[in-house]
Amino acid sequence: MQFRIFKIDENRFTSDYHQMLTIIILNSLGFFFLGFWISIVARVDMGARNFQIGLVVVSNVVGRMISGFYIGFIADRIKSRTSLVLFGSFGRGIAYFIIYASFITNHILLLGIGYFILGHMAGIFWVPFNMFVAEKSSKDHRSQAYGMRDSINAIGQIIGGVFGFTLLMTAGAFTDNPIIVYSAIPIYGIANFYAGILFHRKVDETIKFYNIKNDEINNISNDFPDKDRFFKSTSMIIGAIFLISLLFMGSINANIARPYLNIYVIENIESNISLVVWAYLPTGLLATLLAPKLGMLVDKLHPLVGIMITSSLGALMTWFLINATSVWTFSVLLLFDMAIGMSGGLIFQNLYSRFSTEHRGKIFGVGDFFAFLGAVIGPLLGGLVMDLISPQFPFIISIFVELSLIPLYLAAVYLLLPHMEESYEINKK
Repeated sequence: MQFRIFKIDENRFTSDYHQMLTIIILNSLGFFFLGFWISIVARVDMGARNFQIGLVVVSNVVGRMISGFYIGFIADRIKSRTSLVLFGSFGRGIAYFIIYASFITNHILLLGIGYFILGHMAGIFWVPFNMFVAEKSSKDHRSQAYGMRDSINAIGQIIGGVFGFTLLMTAGAFTDNPIIVYSAIPIYGIANFYAGILFHRKVDETIKFYNIKNDEINNISNDFPDKDRFFKSTSMIIGAIFLISLLFMGSINANIARPYLNIYVIENIESNISLVVWAYLPTGLLATLLAPKLGMLVDKLHPLVGIMITSSLGALMTWFLINATSVWTFSVLLLFDMAIGMSGGLIFQNLYSRFSTEHRGKIFGVGDFFAFLGAVIGPLLGGLVMDLISPQFPFIISIFVELSLIPLYLAAVYLLLPHMEESYEINKK
């Protein structure tokens, strides 16, 4: 494959990067609406217990975990990765129609199947997409690139969430017919079909950002040979295995309470569901406004420092959240908690993208597999703990585990840094 070369005097991203991001607004429209509403429908309309709700939530994560693993190997070898994004978009669109049918029929098994397919197709979509983000951005601004992705994704979620909840509440005032009340869901599906077609037609995968100096441009071959050092160091392999294990444990911890956050608020802080919905919306606004800025900030931090700060503050925010006494206090705290969590995620995505260019898809895929495997186990444990002990107990577990993992994360990253294909040159500007 032939690639186009760009000077990097002031550039941070390739010419088609912003267009690529804009298209994903359509893909993200239904994420917030379904993520919030599925557990409520499962509880109120389908009569599900916490553990059953956990199974539904986990079905999505299992789907993402499975596809995330194998699609990384395919993405490293396939000629056209825009075709993978197209296929993932169409699959997500079909999944929305299956979920819509489950809401109409109050069939929890059908809901689990639809949510599984949605997660599976999300893996097929996001692994190649994240590879494009790495390829079309400067390594010195990589966290900013992923932050911009999160920001655009959040814009779509806010638009889709406002649209979906407005339609749900307006239609609900006149009818209880689920075909009408939940009519936003098939619209989300159609938007995914359209987004996949646009991405396949508009994004040029021959354009890649290459970090070279001006006077080197004429001396660079279009073949861009990779300096693959990833699998040639024993300490690198040990460090990578160590990091993957920690990501697995960290994912279990991060997801042990997260799926039940909205239920916890409704049952312990504020019973008015409409009020809780509007209290949640500012979290999406935060992602929209702050994600690129957080990415720029993370680009200026050494990853060891960033991990220590975000993990410590994350544990502190969780403690404040479970001690909130009003929904609006909870909302403000959730803003800070989300900002901290986003920053930590950007640090690790930046880290993954630097390991190897030749095996980038495999690295993203394997990382997704273990992260989502942890996200499968976490909600199941959280549901059991909430049912058997107390609603606050999963959050308390999360605080102590997050703090205990900090020194282990630091040790793993310390082992990995000297062996990365794309080294860290922290941008101070």
